[in-house]
Amino acid sequence: MLSGVTEKVIRHELASQVVRASRTAAGARRFSPQELVYFCLVAELPIELPRKDRRDLFDLLARGAARRGRWRRESQRLVLEGGVPVILPISDLVKRVEARVTLFERGRARAVSRADTLSGEPIFEGTRISVRFVGGRAAREPTVEILQDYPALKADDVEFARMFVALGRPRGRPKRLQLVRGEG
Repeated sequence: MLSGVTEKVIRHELASQVVRASRTAAGARRFSPQELVYFCLVAELPIELPRKDRRDLFDLLARGAARRGRWRRESQRLVLEGGVPVILPISDLVKRVEARVTLFERGRARAVSRADTLSGEPIFEGTRISVRFVGGRAAREPTVEILQDYPALKADDVEFARMFVALGRPRGRPKRLQLVRGEG
């Protein structure tokens, strides 16, 4: 996933109604980079926060507010006020999430789908290499081995393919296959 957390973490936050996700026209959930920072932060905390504190933290990050509930933002850190204030530095976390989002956007721009190549399966532009195939291999093999087998790819392509596969196939009916008669 883009945030680097499991789908289970995201589903838990959605089910407990802490997180409210916007939806695309097709009905898929969409999260902003600030909301992705929330998922990473909650997943990395050594303790589980109460639901109200998680909801306030989500609102603070998603809306860019300076204060929400017991949370307040101070420059590049978050403070949870209480008997003993808890201070969470987030600058490194924000940079990691931004780097993953940038990598994904670049990879998405490089992935193309054409009916005449691999039946419309997304491939890396300028190749016949399936994004999904590379992502499947990336789950089992080191990036170095994949790059040796496919010199047209870069390490960022392999990481994008790993994220692409982790996101899963879009819901709904698959696209109808269009048969193209070959010459010969």
